[in-house]
Amino acid sequence: MTVGRTGADAFLEQLIAAGVRWIFGNPGTTEQAVLDKIQDHDGIDLVVALHEGAAVAAAEGYARATGAVGAVLVHAGPGLGNALGALYNARAGQTPLLVYVGQAERRTFYLEPTLSGDFTAFAAPWAKWAYEIRSTEEIPAVLRRALKVASTPPRGPVVLSVPIDLTVAPCEAAVVPPSLVPTAVRPDPAAVAEATRILLGARAPALVVGDGVASSGAIAEVAALARLCGAPIFGGSMSQVCVDPEEPLRAARLPAVEGAGVEKILGPYDVIVAIGTKVLQQIFPVPGQPLGARPVIHIGLDPWELAKSQPSAVVFGDERVAVGELVEGLSAQLPPDRRAAWAERATAVAAALAGARERAIAADRAGFGASPMTAEQALAEIAAAIPADAYVVDETISNYGAAARYFHLGAGRWFRGRGGGVGVGMAMAVGVQVAHPGRPVLAVVGDGSAMYSLTAVWTAAHHDLPIVWAILNNRSYRLLKQNTVSYRGAVPGRAFVGADLTGPELDFASLAKGMGAQGLRVTEPGQIGPAIRNAFAGRAPAVLDVVVGGDLAPPPAGGGARS
Repeated sequence: MTVGRTGADAFLEQLIAAGVRWIFGNPGTTEQAVLDKIQDHDGIDLVVALHEGAAVAAAEGYARATGAVGAVLVHAGPGLGNALGALYNARAGQTPLLVYVGQAERRTFYLEPTLSGDFTAFAAPWAKWAYEIRSTEEIPAVLRRALKVASTPPRGPVVLSVPIDLTVAPCEAAVVPPSLVPTAVRPDPAAVAEATRILLGARAPALVVGDGVASSGAIAEVAALARLCGAPIFGGSMSQVCVDPEEPLRAARLPAVEGAGVEKILGPYDVIVAIGTKVLQQIFPVPGQPLGARPVIHIGLDPWELAKSQPSAVVFGDERVAVGELVEGLSAQLPPDRRAAWAERATAVAAALAGARERAIAADRAGFGASPMTAEQALAEIAAAIPADAYVVDETISNYGAAARYFHLGAGRWFRGRGGGVGVGMAMAVGVQVAHPGRPVLAVVGDGSAMYSLTAVWTAAHHDLPIVWAILNNRSYRLLKQNTVSYRGAVPGRAFVGADLTGPELDFASLAKGMGAQGLRVTEPGQIGPAIRNAFAGRAPAVLDVVVGGDLAPPPAGGGARS
């Protein structure tokens, strides 16, 4: 055994110098030197996950709840493979992560040791940067670079492969805090002037926003632009709170599946201002320019996404700063008649959106009292029962629209999945709770999604994390059924192959008890409120198995009330 300061010590010291408090990980033998050394360093600890995908999802929850880089430890070979699905989501959603994977000893590479492999090639498609460390002395410097790369827009996961022999070898390299890149960048004044000119020519503009609005703190500026222009605010690549829930001009989250649905919703608008979002991304996009031939203004800090597929007037810069300057320029140049016309339009748009929301809630309520209860009624009851200061992780997926009608949460308190890969919600709640240990955390997850990372319940029990999970149990992959109907149409007598979770049914209450948490099956709407309040009062992890109906409803006629 090596005596003195080792590569593992340097690795942990550098993380501590960067302010990293937690590592989310599934332990393995090639990481054992770092794992063993954690107990020798104050200020850093391991949150134990039972699957690498769950570890990444938990770290993503922590990163999103704090704005800091989430640190992850995954095992070699198949362990990194297990993590790739969650890494895909993190890359697509621009979540800053540092992922450490242990590698075999360098001197034995030619023997192709069990669990070894080309881990940088494994990770490269889903990492912002993937690198294998080659000497002990470079460990602190490479870590500092990795933290900088992960946290610089476009943010994303960085994967470092570290041979185990380097972690036990002596290391004298200095540790210093990393140098991060300030990103509150002012846009080119000429670009703001061009965007102003385009908007001054608009009669019916609309805004499309994404997570860049949340990360830059631009919610107030976006609302000011919308109210000035009389423009509805649609959600694009949006997995966080990007619009104040009480904003009268808050409109739909654009469809994530069918590009044709986006065309229909945005058809009436002559200029689109896209802020901190991709333009646009669906599972089945319509070929060609996503927003057609209309003028588009694209604002953000991601050069890859800006005007990627849609010709646009590009405003490169921090979303809050850029939108604020655009509002200032518009206000200075806006003729009185246009100001009055846009004010009238703002009133009309707000009234139309309010009416659409009221109709959607009325349609929901028409189904209240059904047995099993509808997902809409369950979500209404859950939203009414959660504490006022709660954080919510939402992986309802097929019921995202209904969740948006009932959850009214401020910025930084509502997190949805990113990237399109399901199964992260159970574990993401672990990271959010670690980030905010004194606050209530509720995760609302579909039954199909819950099974991907159900081991998060054990992690919560192991670390005394009082998370409450409400699992909407409709005994199916309902989103798959919805997408099948969208693809082929509703065909009487035609089965949904592989989409039913029955024979046997899943018993989440019993599964929770088997992992050391409270478990309760809920079958009536009136049971939900007391169950949630009791679970939070108990200050222990709890799983509510909420039985809901899974029948498919006709698709909504419009989009205005969905988010």
